[in-house]
Amino acid sequence: MQHRGLQFLLPYMRPYYGKLALGTLYALIGAGSSAVSPTLLGWAIDDLTSGIALRSLAAYALGLVGLAILLAIFRYLLRMLTGEIAAGISYRMSNDLFHRLLLFDQETRQQYGTGDLLSRATSDFIYIWRFYSAGFQMAIHALFLLLIGCALMAMTNWPLALMVVVLLLISIAAQLRFGPVLESAFTRVQQEMAHLSTFAQEHLNAARMLVAYAQQPNVGKAFAHANESYVETNLTFVWRSGLISPIPSLMVRTSATLVVLIGGLLIIEGQLTIGEYVQFIVYLGLLNSGAQNITSAFERLQQGSAAAGRIGEVLHRWPKIVDAPDAVDPPLQGHIRLQNVGVYAEDQGRWVLRNINLDVPAGTTLGIVGPTGSGKSMLISLLGRIHDPDEGGVLIDGYDLRRLKLSTLRHTVIYVPQETLLFSMPLRENIALGLPNPPDPQINRALQQSRLANDLPQLPKGLDSPVGERGTTLSGGQRQRTAIARALVREPRILLLDDALSSVDMKTSAEIIRELRHARTQRTCLIVSQRIAAVQDADQIIVLEEGRVVERGSHESLLKRNGQYAEMYHREIELAEEESYVA
Repeated sequence: MQHRGLQFLLPYMRPYYGKLALGTLYALIGAGSSAVSPTLLGWAIDDLTSGIALRSLAAYALGLVGLAILLAIFRYLLRMLTGEIAAGISYRMSNDLFHRLLLFDQETRQQYGTGDLLSRATSDFIYIWRFYSAGFQMAIHALFLLLIGCALMAMTNWPLALMVVVLLLISIAAQLRFGPVLESAFTRVQQEMAHLSTFAQEHLNAARMLVAYAQQPNVGKAFAHANESYVETNLTFVWRSGLISPIPSLMVRTSATLVVLIGGLLIIEGQLTIGEYVQFIVYLGLLNSGAQNITSAFERLQQGSAAAGRIGEVLHRWPKIVDAPDAVDPPLQGHIRLQNVGVYAEDQGRWVLRNINLDVPAGTTLGIVGPTGSGKSMLISLLGRIHDPDEGGVLIDGYDLRRLKLSTLRHTVIYVPQETLLFSMPLRENIALGLPNPPDPQINRALQQSRLANDLPQLPKGLDSPVGERGTTLSGGQRQRTAIARALVREPRILLLDDALSSVDMKTSAEIIRELRHARTQRTCLIVSQRIAAVQDADQIIVLEEGRVVERGSHESLLKRNGQYAEMYHREIELAEEESYVA
């Protein structure tokens, strides 16, 4: 896992190799100035015991102060540099992640879940930042400090230095041995965090429903259970980390005990001076600090590697629906044909659509009706290439959709789903989403065709009225008409309405359909609806049942057949009469 995590980071580190080299130089100078200080102190003590002039003592003092200033300067430069590297890597990686999420098809996105993706896009980046901004500079400074310190100790007394080095190597080997265990434990912590984030996101979106059904206590208990699982997983990581983190300090303290004992004996025998003895003791303090920094950096490496692995998993996951190598970009008029189309749902073990053959000339309207689960939404999603068929082909002007560039298809085909998503921005910006300053006549035409213009006087600032998160300040019908206006302002060749009038009253719905019919010479419309009134003026109507076309024709011809369409129509009339009678 660690290898994979670091492998995902390597492409993002390449632009910063020069800065990493410069940071290494800063760390070398800073660690060198820190490591030389004990040697200078040892010399000063030896000179003091043998007699020293005031000028020499001042020189030693100035030398120690100079080394301290040099250490502070280069530690500061290193910290600023690693912060810049961390910001750059996080920025580029988060941009790539966001753009990859935008490309994901619905099936791929659902495999992860919104909460899990949010966790990867927020929490995981914190640990990547921590590794580069603090972990890297701590690790490289501590590494040079240990190397230079051990070398200077060896020059003073190599047997004592060898003993210290052996104990430090044991410490480093133990950390390397148990590192994958820490990373695996931290990956589980992040997975539990993702689960917790998914739970919170789903239930906050359904807060009104939960209150209406008095489910707050049950949801609170479920959240507490998920939170306990996260806490337990986190404590497992802390427990394992706690077993490993004291090892370096333990080894250094063991070295200090041996140095005090053996060094004292060497002083008595005249093989070690007091200055060298103090020098060793101070070095052990520095090595203890360096070993602790190595431990902290190693832990951050495990966390950063685990986080990078989780982000890299998403970055290396390509959407199923992408441009073909030979994709074309022709001008399209909107003639739609479906040839023996079939879609198989593996999770359900059945054909959602089978043997669908349709011919919808450019500029005409097709109405699609049928019972719930008959495949209406799947059929219309094929035209927007949200899904690809498992059998047959979907063609526009003779081009198979899989051979068209997605950018061409997205500009030609506009899909309006039943569930409308609006953003926390003014109404005008929601309608013109992604269009660079569309002219007012174009917006006004879309407002009129969607009948949203009728609601503008009711809004406090008209088109400049703020829309709350997910459009909470608007009614269901207003949200759907905003989505239709957003589609119409783009003047698409093909317009797909997937039950997009379900929250609009029948009178306004009829007016919108009438507007679309008047403009149908300019666009092809496919309308999925549960209400016959929304499709009865279509040029052609099909009835789906269990993924197959069981009836097709105009409104009048289907009524004469007295089949399923006629039964749906008469039932709708009866319900309308009952509602009118009750009112």
